[in-house]
Amino acid sequence: MTEVKQDGRDTRWESHRAKRREELVSHALRAIRSQGAGIGMEEIAARAGTSKTVIYRHFGDRAGLYAAVVASVHAYIHEGLTATLEDSEAADLTALVAELADTYLRLVEQDPEIYRFTLHRPARADDDSLDPAGSLTAMISEHIGVALGERLVLAGRDAAPAETWAHGLVGFIRAAADHWMATDPRPPRDTVVAQITDLFAPAFTEAMRH
Repeated sequence: MTEVKQDGRDTRWESHRAKRREELVSHALRAIRSQGAGIGMEEIAARAGTSKTVIYRHFGDRAGLYAAVVASVHAYIHEGLTATLEDSEAADLTALVAELADTYLRLVEQDPEIYRFTLHRPARADDDSLDPAGSLTAMISEHIGVALGERLVLAGRDAAPAETWAHGLVGFIRAAADHWMATDPRPPRDTVVAQITDLFAPAFTEAMRH
Protein backbone atom coordinates (compact mmCIF):
# COMPACT_ATOMS: atom_id res chain seq x y z
CA MET A 1 0.00 0.00 0.00
CA THR A 2 1.39 3.42 -0.94
CA GLU A 3 1.91 5.70 2.03
CA VAL A 4 0.04 8.98 1.75
CA LYS A 5 2.19 11.88 2.92
CA GLN A 6 0.51 14.74 4.68
CA ASP A 7 0.92 18.09 3.00
CA GLY A 8 2.82 20.58 5.16
CA ARG A 9 0.12 23.12 4.44
CA ASP A 10 -2.45 20.79 5.99
CA THR A 11 -0.36 20.48 9.15
CA ARG A 12 0.02 24.26 9.40
CA TRP A 13 -3.71 24.72 8.83
CA GLU A 14 -4.59 22.22 11.56
CA SER A 15 -2.21 23.98 13.92
CA HIS A 16 -3.79 27.31 13.07
CA ARG A 17 -7.29 25.93 13.67
CA ALA A 18 -6.28 24.44 17.02
CA LYS A 19 -4.75 27.75 18.11
CA ARG A 20 -7.82 29.67 16.96
CA ARG A 21 -10.10 27.30 18.88
CA GLU A 22 -8.03 27.87 22.04
CA GLU A 23 -8.32 31.62 21.57
CA LEU A 24 -12.09 31.41 21.12
CA VAL A 25 -12.45 29.25 24.24
CA SER A 26 -10.42 31.83 26.19
CA HIS A 27 -12.70 34.61 24.94
CA ALA A 28 -15.75 32.53 25.85
CA LEU A 29 -14.45 31.98 29.40
CA ARG A 30 -13.85 35.71 29.86
CA ALA A 31 -17.31 36.52 28.48
CA ILE A 32 -18.98 34.00 30.82
CA ARG A 33 -17.12 35.43 33.81
CA SER A 34 -18.20 38.98 33.04
CA GLN A 35 -21.76 38.40 31.78
CA GLY A 36 -22.85 35.24 33.57
CA ALA A 37 -23.60 31.61 32.83
CA GLY A 38 -26.69 32.46 30.76
CA ILE A 39 -24.69 34.34 28.14
CA GLY A 40 -25.68 33.85 24.50
CA MET A 41 -23.58 33.07 21.45
CA GLU A 42 -23.86 36.62 20.13
CA GLU A 43 -22.34 38.02 23.33
CA ILE A 44 -19.53 35.47 23.23
CA ALA A 45 -18.83 36.30 19.58
CA ALA A 46 -18.79 40.02 20.36
CA ARG A 47 -16.31 39.44 23.20
CA ALA A 48 -14.10 37.53 20.77
CA GLY A 49 -14.38 40.30 18.18
CA THR A 50 -15.89 37.96 15.62
CA SER A 51 -19.26 36.58 14.49
CA LYS A 52 -21.40 33.59 15.45
CA THR A 53 -20.68 32.19 11.99
CA VAL A 54 -16.96 31.97 12.79
CA ILE A 55 -17.64 30.28 16.12
CA TYR A 56 -19.96 27.78 14.45
CA ARG A 57 -17.28 27.12 11.84
CA HIS A 58 -14.84 26.07 14.55
CA PHE A 59 -17.21 24.32 16.98
CA GLY A 60 -20.26 23.33 14.94
CA ASP A 61 -22.86 24.79 17.31
CA ARG A 62 -23.37 25.97 20.91
CA ALA A 63 -22.99 22.39 22.13
CA GLY A 64 -19.61 22.15 20.45
CA LEU A 65 -18.39 25.34 22.10
CA TYR A 66 -19.83 24.12 25.39
CA ALA A 67 -17.86 20.87 25.09
CA ALA A 68 -14.64 22.83 24.50
CA VAL A 69 -15.29 25.06 27.53
CA VAL A 70 -16.06 22.02 29.69
CA ALA A 71 -12.83 20.36 28.57
CA SER A 72 -10.90 23.46 29.58
CA VAL A 73 -12.60 23.61 32.98
CA HIS A 74 -12.01 19.89 33.54
CA ALA A 75 -8.30 20.32 32.84
CA TYR A 76 -8.12 23.25 35.27
CA ILE A 77 -9.85 21.40 38.12
CA HIS A 78 -7.90 18.22 37.44
CA GLU A 79 -4.62 20.13 37.57
CA GLY A 80 -5.55 21.65 40.93
CA LEU A 81 -6.56 18.32 42.44
CA THR A 82 -3.44 16.61 41.09
CA ALA A 83 -1.28 19.20 42.84
CA THR A 84 -3.21 18.57 46.05
CA LEU A 85 -2.63 14.82 45.79
CA GLU A 86 1.09 15.31 45.23
CA ASP A 87 1.42 17.62 48.24
CA SER A 88 -0.69 15.61 50.71
CA GLU A 89 0.69 13.24 53.31
CA ALA A 90 0.78 9.71 51.92
CA ALA A 91 -0.71 7.93 54.94
CA ASP A 92 -3.19 10.55 56.22
CA LEU A 93 -6.57 9.84 54.61
CA THR A 94 -8.36 12.32 56.87
CA ALA A 95 -6.14 15.16 55.68
CA LEU A 96 -6.57 13.97 52.10
CA VAL A 97 -10.37 14.23 52.32
CA ALA A 98 -10.16 17.76 53.73
CA GLU A 99 -7.60 18.88 51.16
CA LEU A 100 -9.52 17.44 48.20
CA ALA A 101 -12.81 18.99 49.36
CA ASP A 102 -11.18 22.35 50.01
CA THR A 103 -9.39 22.37 46.66
CA TYR A 104 -12.53 21.47 44.68
CA LEU A 105 -14.71 24.03 46.47
CA ARG A 106 -12.03 26.71 46.19
CA LEU A 107 -11.71 26.19 42.43
CA VAL A 108 -15.49 26.35 42.08
CA GLU A 109 -15.71 29.45 44.27
CA GLN A 110 -13.05 31.26 42.23
CA ASP A 111 -15.06 30.86 39.01
CA PRO A 112 -18.74 30.52 39.98
CA GLU A 113 -20.20 31.60 36.62
CA ILE A 114 -17.90 29.25 34.70
CA TYR A 115 -18.93 26.38 36.96
CA ARG A 116 -22.63 27.19 36.53
CA PHE A 117 -22.13 27.32 32.76
CA THR A 118 -20.66 23.80 32.72
CA LEU A 119 -23.67 22.46 34.61
CA HIS A 120 -26.15 23.66 31.96
CA ARG A 121 -25.63 21.16 29.16
CA PRO A 122 -27.11 22.19 25.78
CA ALA A 123 -29.59 19.75 24.28
CA ARG A 124 -27.92 17.56 21.69
CA ALA A 125 -29.22 14.02 21.95
CA ASP A 126 -26.61 12.45 19.70
CA ASP A 127 -23.64 13.27 21.94
CA ASP A 128 -23.36 11.64 25.35
CA SER A 129 -19.86 13.03 25.89
CA LEU A 130 -21.21 16.39 27.05
CA ASP A 131 -22.19 15.21 30.53
CA PRO A 132 -20.12 17.58 32.71
CA ALA A 133 -20.94 15.86 35.98
CA GLY A 134 -20.30 12.34 34.77
CA SER A 135 -17.13 12.94 32.79
CA LEU A 136 -15.49 15.22 35.36
CA THR A 137 -16.38 12.93 38.26
CA ALA A 138 -15.11 9.84 36.45
CA MET A 139 -11.84 11.49 35.43
CA ILE A 140 -11.05 12.79 38.91
CA SER A 141 -12.22 9.57 40.59
CA GLU A 142 -9.87 7.43 38.53
CA HIS A 143 -6.94 9.64 39.50
CA ILE A 144 -7.85 9.69 43.18
CA GLY A 145 -8.51 5.95 43.12
CA VAL A 146 -4.88 5.37 42.22
CA ALA A 147 -3.76 7.65 45.06
CA LEU A 148 -6.03 5.92 47.58
CA GLY A 149 -4.78 2.53 46.39
CA GLU A 150 -1.20 3.61 47.02
CA ARG A 151 -2.12 4.77 50.52
CA LEU A 152 -3.85 1.47 51.29
CA VAL A 153 -0.79 -0.47 50.16
CA LEU A 154 1.45 1.70 52.35
CA ALA A 155 -0.80 0.82 55.27
CA GLY A 156 -0.48 -2.88 54.49
CA ARG A 157 -4.03 -3.11 53.21
CA ASP A 158 -5.66 -4.52 50.09
CA ALA A 159 -6.04 -1.75 47.49
CA ALA A 160 -9.29 -3.22 46.11
CA PRO A 161 -11.65 -0.72 47.86
CA ALA A 162 -9.79 2.28 46.49
CA GLU A 163 -11.84 2.64 43.30
CA THR A 164 -15.18 2.45 45.12
CA TRP A 165 -14.03 4.87 47.80
CA ALA A 166 -12.71 7.34 45.23
CA HIS A 167 -15.92 7.43 43.17
CA GLY A 168 -18.01 7.78 46.31
CA LEU A 169 -15.85 10.56 47.73
CA VAL A 170 -15.58 12.59 44.53
CA GLY A 171 -19.27 12.17 43.73
CA PHE A 172 -20.17 13.40 47.19
CA ILE A 173 -17.83 16.39 47.00
CA ARG A 174 -19.19 17.38 43.58
CA ALA A 175 -22.81 17.07 44.71
CA ALA A 176 -22.02 19.09 47.85
CA ALA A 177 -20.33 21.74 45.71
CA ASP A 178 -23.37 21.96 43.40
CA HIS A 179 -25.66 22.44 46.39
CA TRP A 180 -23.27 24.93 47.98
CA MET A 181 -23.10 27.03 44.83
CA ALA A 182 -26.91 27.13 44.61
CA THR A 183 -27.34 28.17 48.26
CA ASP A 184 -28.12 31.79 49.09
CA PRO A 185 -26.66 32.99 51.36
CA ARG A 186 -23.77 30.63 50.77
CA PRO A 187 -22.04 29.34 53.92
CA PRO A 188 -18.25 29.77 54.22
CA ARG A 189 -16.17 27.25 52.30
CA ASP A 190 -14.45 26.10 55.50
CA THR A 191 -17.82 25.14 56.97
CA VAL A 192 -18.69 22.87 54.04
CA VAL A 193 -15.21 21.35 53.96
CA ALA A 194 -15.50 20.54 57.68
CA GLN A 195 -18.91 18.93 57.14
CA ILE A 196 -17.56 16.72 54.35
CA THR A 197 -14.50 15.78 56.40
CA ASP A 198 -16.59 15.01 59.49
CA LEU A 199 -18.52 12.45 57.47
CA PHE A 200 -15.72 10.75 55.54
CA ALA A 201 -12.79 10.89 57.96
CA PRO A 202 -14.33 8.57 60.58
CA ALA A 203 -15.51 6.23 57.81
CA PHE A 204 -12.00 5.96 56.37
CA THR A 205 -10.47 5.58 59.83
CA GLU A 206 -12.83 2.72 60.69
CA ALA A 207 -12.39 1.05 57.31
CA MET A 208 -8.62 1.08 57.69
CA ARG A 209 -8.91 -1.00 60.88
CA HIS A 210 -10.42 -3.98 59.09
